[in-house]
Amino acid sequence: MAPPDHPVPVSELVTRIAQDWPTERLTLGELMEALGARGYGVLIVLFALPNLLPIYIPGLSPIFGFPLMIICAQLAYGLPTPKLPKLLTRRSMRRADLRLITEKALPWLRRVERYVKPRPSWITSRAGERLIGAYGVWLCCIVVVPLPFTNGPPSLACLIMAMGLMEEDSRTILGGAAFGIIASIIGLSIIGSVGWMLAAGFAWLVGLF
Repeated sequence: MAPPDHPVPVSELVTRIAQDWPTERLTLGELMEALGARGYGVLIVLFALPNLLPIYIPGLSPIFGFPLMIICAQLAYGLPTPKLPKLLTRRSMRRADLRLITEKALPWLRRVERYVKPRPSWITSRAGERLIGAYGVWLCCIVVVPLPFTNGPPSLACLIMAMGLMEEDSRTILGGAAFGIIASIIGLSIIGSVGWMLAAGFAWLVGLF
C-alpha cells in the first residue's frame, strides 16, 4: 500500500462537507464521492462516526453498521478498492443530521489524529490489511445489534484501526485492535444479558399456560 497522500485531515474534510453541502439531503454515494478516493480507511471512519454519538438513536446502528461491515469484508477479501451496492449508495440523510453527527463525534476522530504518524510494519502490509478487515467484520457483527452501548465501543475500535491504516501506523492499529477486544467483551456481555432476560421472560410466559 503506497503512503497516503491527503494533506487535509479527515476530520476537517468531513466538517467542511457537513457545513457547506448545497442541498438539504445527501446520499451515501454523494458523501463517498465528496470524500474522494482515499481507500478503505476513510470509508471505515465515515461509517463508524455516526455510532459514536453520546446518545442512543434506535435504528441508527444497522443503517451505518451494515455498510461498515461490507467495507471491512471487502478489505478482508482483498479487493483493491471498496464499493457499495447501489441500494446503499442511494440511501440519503439530512444535512442537519450529518452536522449533528459531525459535531458530536468528531472529537473522537481528532483525538486519534493527534497521535497518528507513519510506523509501518507487517501489520500495514497487504496481508495485515486483510487481517484488519476480517477483525472489523467481527466488530461489525456487534455494531449492528440494535441495543444501547453495543455499537459505540466497537465502532471506535474500527475508527482507530482505520486511522492507523491510512497513515500506516502499526501502533495505532494495535491500539485499536486491543480496544476492540474490550469492546467485544462489553458488547457480548450486553447481548448475553438481554438474551438471558428474553429467554427467562419467554419461559415464564410459557409456564403460565
